[in-house]
Amino acid sequence: MNPILQETLVIVFWSFLGSVGIGALGALLLDWPVSVTYMLSVLTIGPTLAVLRGRDRARDRLELGERAGVELLALIILLGLGWLGIHYLNI
Repeated sequence: MNPILQETLVIVFWSFLGSVGIGALGALLLDWPVSVTYMLSVLTIGPTLAVLRGRDRARDRLELGERAGVELLALIILLGLGWLGIHYLNI
């Protein structure tokens, strides 16, 4: 599998899982709106995960510019998923 596609899928999967989990917990425990919590979580978890995965430059399979492109693509996908959830599910 293409390393750029693999990194994009990993970042999208873990960021989506973490953001939905934080959104659901915030809604259940603190009565926060899921959509706002999801969006804020996406904007913090995704970049943090990308930085942690690319921290060891000697072992990283992607160049610095490729890693930045992967993170940008992952953010666009995650924000699109959030918009779809807000628009169609009214969460």
